Amino acid sequence: MSESERRIVDQHLSRKDVVLKLLRGAIIDGRLAPGLKLDQNEIAANFNVSRMPVREALKQLEAEGLVVVYPYRGVEVARLDVSEVSELFAIRGALERLAVAQAIDALRPESFAQLRSVLEQMDHMVTNPQETDDWSALNRTFHDTINAASGWPRLLETIGVYRDKLDRYVRLYFSIGGREQSQKEHWALLGALEARNRPEAERLIELHSNSTAGLLVMSIETANQAKSKS
Repeated sequence: MSESERRIVDQHLSRKDVVLKLLRGAIIDGRLAPGLKLDQNEIAANFNVSRMPVREALKQLEAEGLVVVYPYRGVEVARLDVSEVSELFAIRGALERLAVAQAIDALRPESFAQLRSVLEQMDHMVTNPQETDDWSALNRTFHDTINAASGWPRLLETIGVYRDKLDRYVRLYFSIGGREQSQKEHWALLGALEARNRPEAERLIELHSNSTAGLLVMSIETANQAKSKS
């Protein structure tokens, strides 16, 4: 069990929430691979809980699209789906385009200083695949800082829903070499925001989402072709 997982266990959470957080984290970061069958008895034994909190956690993960429950066949980690990638990233891109349009005039000099600091930290991690958690946290901070300036809480809530659905895809993107391209797009976006160039900032945030989706689709299709030949 990792240090972050130990912290989850140490929190004052219900058994169901502990199981939910641990399983969700393992699916998102790829330790539980797409298509893997999940044994409820084994999970219960590993987490030292009864089957009830495991069933409740799996029901929530099914609602989040992270697992699939098949009658008489059990539970599997949801597979990476090309059509889902395209759809989810397109929706997130449109939502973040709206957030950028609302945020650009509200961003203050201190906001730009924070965004620049975050990107400078990320620059040092571009070629280090071992720092996935730190990179992902900084990436989230960068986008959250921009989106929060929109001042639209329901928009932020909706973006958060789609971001959670996309977490494991984004992590896959970073693991297959997407960091350098992502950073180029981040810096270009920051430049457009600092120049208060709304059309360019809107274009760049949507391009950022679409380029991520494009590389992921290509990677998933290549992996699927390799599996079909093996």
